Amino acid sequence: MATQFQSLLNSYGEDVSDKSQTLLQIITKFASAYCSTIEGTARNIETTELCGGARICYIFHETFGRTLDSIHPLAGLSKMDILTAIRNATGPRPALFVPEVSFELLVKRQIRRLEEPSLRCVELIHEEMQRIVQHCGNEVQQEMLRFPKLHEKIVDVVTQLLRRRLPHTNVMVENIVAIELAYINTKHPDFHKDAALVPSLLKSDSDPYSQMNLGQRRGNTPRNHMSPQVTAQQQQQQQNNQQQQQQQYSEAHDQNHVGENSTPSMASTWLSNILPPAPNRPDSIENSASNTPVHNNIVSPVKPVNLLPDMPVNHNPRRLTDKEQKDCDVIERLIKSYFYIVRKSIQDSVPKAIMHFLVNYVKDNLQSELVTHLYKSDRAETLLNESDHIAVRRKEAADMLKALTRANHIISEIRETHMW
Repeated sequence: MATQFQSLLNSYGEDVSDKSQTLLQIITKFASAYCSTIEGTARNIETTELCGGARICYIFHETFGRTLDSIHPLAGLSKMDILTAIRNATGPRPALFVPEVSFELLVKRQIRRLEEPSLRCVELIHEEMQRIVQHCGNEVQQEMLRFPKLHEKIVDVVTQLLRRRLPHTNVMVENIVAIELAYINTKHPDFHKDAALVPSLLKSDSDPYSQMNLGQRRGNTPRNHMSPQVTAQQQQQQQNNQQQQQQQYSEAHDQNHVGENSTPSMASTWLSNILPPAPNRPDSIENSASNTPVHNNIVSPVKPVNLLPDMPVNHNPRRLTDKEQKDCDVIERLIKSYFYIVRKSIQDSVPKAIMHFLVNYVKDNLQSELVTHLYKSDRAETLLNESDHIAVRRKEAADMLKALTRANHIISEIRETHMW
């Protein structure tokens, strides 16, 4: 019992004789325990949950890393968005090649999506740095319970220090994303490999002769040249196909002709050859011509094509042409390649920025901040006022220990008495 009450009395601490010295010791002990919890060198290590530096590592590599990996490079970007960006980048001129401006516009839009999870990572680290105050060593926790006013002031100083560093860290993280947006480095070594493949992709997709030659090289035909018999058969088949196409064209031309010298029917034929066939299209020339009443081989004027905004909109996405599909595929491939490069860079740079501007700064300056704000002679008396129940329990433990010591002394005297 004496040993038990002695340890209890030690936990309550002794009466403070030199309050300035005691205050400095508590500040130093708290700062050392706080840094040890971050570095993982604390004496008492938590076994029930992650805390301190281990949780910071988990946030960096598990929470933040997995969040970035879950962001798809083309999320929220449809084929029509890519095609619209390509058209807007070319202005009134039809694009012969895929414009680079459209790629930069779209890839910047996707890179901006990395800023929100990066800032959220800063918030999580800030919250964990605040929680570390509650996970310091048992000795520090006992001191905090003994001096509640000092505990409140220490928590307030740590909170203010973290709050001051939070804007600087956020600005740095925002600048990391802004740096990636400021200059799209198409000469990046990892990106240059995919960018160099674009001309070959365009050539292989657009040149039918190259595809035919590619098929010949793959073994569809003899390596050097085709036999004369095969060439004659292909020429005969091509002539038959051309005769059939001319016959179909003449039949369609005769059906579309209502009058021999009718100008509107000529316009109808010309426009019908230009406009793509659309059965539900309100501005289709075929529909307007079929709805036009015909009397005595006299055709009323063809209704002009409606290009006004109030025309009915077909919500079904139209089918892209081969060139549009090819341009979209090229842009998608470039966006994916560059997005992966930027995501990898941000996934590496953001934790480094948080460690430098927030975690390491607080570790290096915590003790000086506590000393500056708390170690003052006029405030030592107030901060080191014990709570009433601690003082009462210490007095009870001291009295009980004194009584047990005297009882032990009496028992020892009785044991040494000799019975004659």
